[in-house]
Amino acid sequence: MYFGSPTLCLKGKDLAASRRFYEALGMQVVEDVPGSRVVLRLGPFRLGVFTFLEENWLNLRGADVSAVCEALRGRGEAPEGKLERYKTGEQGANFDGECWSTRDPGGNVVFFDTNASERGEAAVQSRVSQLLRDTEQELVRIGASAACVGAFRREIVAKYGAE
Repeated sequence: MYFGSPTLCLKGKDLAASRRFYEALGMQVVEDVPGSRVVLRLGPFRLGVFTFLEENWLNLRGADVSAVCEALRGRGEAPEGKLERYKTGEQGANFDGECWSTRDPGGNVVFFDTNASERGEAAVQSRVSQLLRDTEQELVRIGASAACVGAFRREIVAKYGAE
């Protein structure tokens, strides 16, 4: 079962300083909302720094949220929280979606959130293409041989990477 694509969400006070710090670590900004949040990525790893969080949490996006909840219960877990559905325009949402917030056994917040743009065949193909680009960049970053990177581009990206 797909449980969603993770983003580590950290509380932050100075977004500009956080952005500079994580960019110095090689991360790229993918979203910047002044005064609210900055989201960065390094390969498939995504990090969000938010001014409005009261605590750090893990955000998992793109999964069937109700199926995730049921799967955890089916595995003997007793997660707290309840599934919520939201409509376009509510709390700034651009699409209809569903979310659920729970806590792991250590007390950490785990937030599942998926909207209509993150589901379906087009969303899957977009995610596959992004993962392939991320993998290619990671191969280059770690110093994989030119032959390895070339083979990955020819054999994998060329065949499966088109959006």
